[in-house]
Amino acid sequence: MPALRQSMTRTDLGLVLWTVLLAIILSVEAQIDEPKPQTWEWQFSVSAQTASTSLPSCATLALTANPRAAANGTLLADGIPPFYMTAFPVNGIPSVAFIGTNESDLTWTVKYPVGTKLLLGLVDSHGTSGGIDTPLYTVSAGETSDCLPSPPSDTSFKITTNVTDALDTCQPWGLTVEGGTPPYHVTIATLNSPNITNITFGTMDSVLTYINRTPPGNQMIATASDVSGRWASGNPFVRTQGAQDIDCIGLVTTTHGIEDENSTSQEHHSLSHRTKIWIIVGAALGAVLIVGAIFAVFILRRRRKESLETSEITPFSRESNASGGNIVAYPLESSLYAARATSKIAPSSRFSTGPESSSSITGGTMVFASPHPDLAELPPPYPKWP
Repeated sequence: MPALRQSMTRTDLGLVLWTVLLAIILSVEAQIDEPKPQTWEWQFSVSAQTASTSLPSCATLALTANPRAAANGTLLADGIPPFYMTAFPVNGIPSVAFIGTNESDLTWTVKYPVGTKLLLGLVDSHGTSGGIDTPLYTVSAGETSDCLPSPPSDTSFKITTNVTDALDTCQPWGLTVEGGTPPYHVTIATLNSPNITNITFGTMDSVLTYINRTPPGNQMIATASDVSGRWASGNPFVRTQGAQDIDCIGLVTTTHGIEDENSTSQEHHSLSHRTKIWIIVGAALGAVLIVGAIFAVFILRRRRKESLETSEITPFSRESNASGGNIVAYPLESSLYAARATSKIAPSSRFSTGPESSSSITGGTMVFASPHPDLAELPPPYPKWP
């Protein structure tokens, strides 16, 4: 039996350790890919297009990619070809299109329907960003619509959000990915930003709680892709507002499962409910204990008072002495009563006007003798002691 008990204990301990380890693995904070420094930038090469926020549908537009100028005026590195245009449509499906290998001769075709709003950004072959362009573009009517792809038949792979308009500084932005094949990736792009933010989910995660550290007055979009590179539909788009302080100390961007979110919320509600119950019960018990303590003190004091009032020093012998006085004997006690009897109730000291009375201790008794025959100790009960 002891061996079996020890075996079960080891098994249970192993399960506990494995559960803890698995929980740690599955609850790791969101992995945010560190952006690479932006060394190059891009722009539309047509001046008229550069000044406009309208992009004709199915039009092919020319672009260039150039090194950025450093603070001291020197040029940084070129992008490494080939180059790709990443288009982030609001409430649509993103696309990544190859646009060429010559940074001075790049072209991109607007393959989005009229009315689509787009954030545009370029990346090179090493994943280095050339930045997200400043304006939010709108697709206008072009000469043709033949380039437009067919709408997707399956829209089950999507990304949704709990905030659809304005997002405050440091406010958590909840993003939920459904469908597709995990693990997921979420990309967050901000207008006029040098880089995009890529966040890798855990294997079992489908919810992102993103802490907004984008300065107020900007606009940003969130997109999702799965392990196969497929893009989700939806693409929540928000504008940022609030305080300029974007440190958000103590707040961390995390990913987790939707079941974890629901269970955490339910557990928090349950704990809150149980906490209230325990507070009420504790307060009630505390009140009962206080009342009980007060009552106990009251009873003890009352009993002590009654004991003092009813206690007697009972004489056990009474006889006359040779001179005609009364001799009264009391029990010899070391209590307060004996002391008070010695000092206060001796007839000779309280009532006599003659010579001082005498007392002696004989065989365990205290004897008081009064020289006056007409004075005798009163029988009990005696008056209360002051």
